Amino acid sequence: MYEEVTITKVLSEDLVEVTCASAACAGCKGSGFCNTKDRTFKAWNKHQLDVDAGESIHLYLHPAKTIGSTLITLITPLLFFPICYYLAQRAGAGEGLSFLLSLGGIALGFGIVGLFFKSRQKQYMPVLERLAQTD
Repeated sequence: MYEEVTITKVLSEDLVEVTCASAACAGCKGSGFCNTKDRTFKAWNKHQLDVDAGESIHLYLHPAKTIGSTLITLITPLLFFPICYYLAQRAGAGEGLSFLLSLGGIALGFGIVGLFFKSRQKQYMPVLERLAQTD
């Protein structure tokens, strides 16, 4: 999926900070689920395009990676809840303590997901594809 974004800052040779224009959000099919409205996010300048702040550019969001990253983010912490609950029950913890340890399992799951995405940062980043046409 391609989206038109505006570069707000060039962070390095291969990393930029971008933001979606509100007009782009209106036409985006994923706008109902977007968490970047009125915020900036990082994008990978994989093709080493010569870009400057303020330029409009087309960004490519790989659909499978977008869906996969969403599933990883949501499912992994949820899987830790029953696992930690079961382990706490097997260890002889009471109902209340098992529940609290299960909540800690969710937090642990989010931590693991955070480390996973940090180690594969560029793999799951949107990619700058080409400069937008100016009419």
